[in-house]
Amino acid sequence: MGVENIKKNCMGTISFDGKFKGMRKYQDFIVYPLDKNNDALKIKIQSDTRIGYIKLDDGKVIMSKSISSGAYFQHLTFAKHIDTLSKEELSGLKFRLFLTSGESVGNNAIRMTTDNSSASKISIF
Repeated sequence: MGVENIKKNCMGTISFDGKFKGMRKYQDFIVYPLDKNNDALKIKIQSDTRIGYIKLDDGKVIMSKSISSGAYFQHLTFAKHIDTLSKEELSGLKFRLFLTSGESVGNNAIRMTTDNSSASKISIF
């Protein structure tokens, strides 16, 4: 269980395979950009069937239940604490997020860039 296979994605942020308590198998999660107005205290994550947050100070995973038709922002209202990342997993995730920091990141080949500048606010120590 936990976070594996962290990689940079076309949005300029990261994606990872995550399996948290109550999940049967790993799912591909995308991390939403942390724009300049973001406090970088938590990251919003989404897969095909779930949406939630990971708190960057303590690694708590707050997640919606699985919704076969897709989980969206309105489902965050009912999200609950389901798991906590280990210190090693959290450190690795924060470090990879920090490396994606920038005002205009992403894959310019598809003309898609995002503001991920607040990733530089993440404390990696």
